Amino acid sequence: MKIAHRPFAVAAAALIPLLLAAASTSFADVAHVGVLEGHAIVARVEGGNVAALRNMPLLSGDALSTASGALAEVDLAAGISLRLDGATRVQFISMLPANPEVRLLAGTIACSTMHDADAPQIDTPSITLRPGRSGFYRVTVAAGKSTIVVHRGELRVITPNGTQLLDPGEQVTIDGPPARPHLRYATTPPGDAFDGFNQSRDAVLLSTHDDLAPYGTWLHLKGYGTVWSPREFAGWAPYHSGRWLWRRGLGWTWISHESWGWRPYHYGTWLDDSTHGWCWVPPRSRAAWMPSNAIFFVVIVNGHTQSVGWVPLAPGEPYHSTLQAYRNVGARGGIVIASRAAFYSGNLVRLSFPSLAQIPGRVLLQAPAR
Repeated sequence: MKIAHRPFAVAAAALIPLLLAAASTSFADVAHVGVLEGHAIVARVEGGNVAALRNMPLLSGDALSTASGALAEVDLAAGISLRLDGATRVQFISMLPANPEVRLLAGTIACSTMHDADAPQIDTPSITLRPGRSGFYRVTVAAGKSTIVVHRGELRVITPNGTQLLDPGEQVTIDGPPARPHLRYATTPPGDAFDGFNQSRDAVLLSTHDDLAPYGTWLHLKGYGTVWSPREFAGWAPYHSGRWLWRRGLGWTWISHESWGWRPYHYGTWLDDSTHGWCWVPPRSRAAWMPSNAIFFVVIVNGHTQSVGWVPLAPGEPYHSTLQAYRNVGARGGIVIASRAAFYSGNLVRLSFPSLAQIPGRVLLQAPAR
């Protein structure tokens, strides 16, 4: 028996605002987990703990905890990285680009800044630290003490007794009650494995002017300008390897499993070129961050939502009232469908990639419910 495919037609005016709210809300910038080696947990501001993932966005109020032996790097903004050693817990008090603030609750962090502006304020249980210019700073909280090391730059240590300025090569350990802290000065100790991790990450950031070049090829496409083609396996398509995660204030956000998968999924759009395959088209000018650049739909069978699907938006594409109007619907792997349970659990291991005519039910363009 042939299943009739009924495109979305009814109540289009009511549902398009849902799509606009879900897929076009933009943000100036969003911090995210840039590197993760080992296991870590995010305590979300909206409630609940989830396993940390590379390319996961972090919001004001979130807390990140690393397991023993793990290492993590959080990209707060361009050129500003916060790195966590194992057995470390950090709360992100403010993730606003102009006024970032983090609180180290336990363990060791390092802050690396490549430019002078917008370096984060760092709080410990006893003191406040404010980087004065670009540099590299290490902070440890353990056994009731805060230990600060300045490798590069300068750092203001703010206590109830006044402000002290630390220069490169200096270390200070602070203990005692917060109202009357005791400061002990020393020279920088020998480096350890965490210092080595930081040095290797800084070397990568300083040497890599193009973070996508190691993972693909830049080329010119007529009508689109410079685009990027990822170096992936045959049949690869975007928005296949990863999961959707709901974040309060962001909505449904794509968390890519690809190591390069931050910028191409949150800025710009995708197209399937007949010669080069899927290519990422960067925004023509400085663009705001987006939770994703995909359009959602649900598949209704016998009056119930059976599955959730999505399609990448093509360059310059407006929001349409019918699924077949989207350019990437006809591209290889452009339509992606997951069962309702898989979508909400994030366990996207059994996806299907049907053609428009093969979708087994009634298609309704609609943002998924929370």
